[in-house]
Amino acid sequence: MADTTRESLLAWLDLLRASNVIKKDVDARFREEFDQSISRFDALAALERADRGGLRAGALSRQLVVSEGNVTQLMSKLLRDGLVEKRDDDHDGRVVIYSLSGEGRRLFNRMARAHRQWIRDVFTGFSDAELIELRDLLHRLPREPRRKELV
Repeated sequence: MADTTRESLLAWLDLLRASNVIKKDVDARFREEFDQSISRFDALAALERADRGGLRAGALSRQLVVSEGNVTQLMSKLLRDGLVEKRDDDHDGRVVIYSLSGEGRRLFNRMARAHRQWIRDVFTGFSDAELIELRDLLHRLPREPRRKELV
């Protein structure tokens, strides 16, 4: 009988290692070609998906799976660089809504094209059937943290 605990740990380490290598490579490419980090790209991507309506800081925090403090710090830099705009919520003055500026949208579109190509290159050695199988297997893993952060 197989030692499923050992195999689970090895699978987790393999997944983590592959994910970290890909993420570091993509981050280095973003920094080199666009003078932006992968964290900034992720934030711009979340705002792009929200379209022109923007996102509240809390929603952005949940999408990026980081604290609201991290979102505030990241957004302040994107605001400073003119890539993001913020406005107060019409219904609750305590709430800030972030959205892409025109410059941020243009930068994101260029970054997204490059990102698609880099990720395509990572998976070059896989057939479509293998990629579908990989995705099916990964979808069986938890999609959200099992334990919520304590506030």
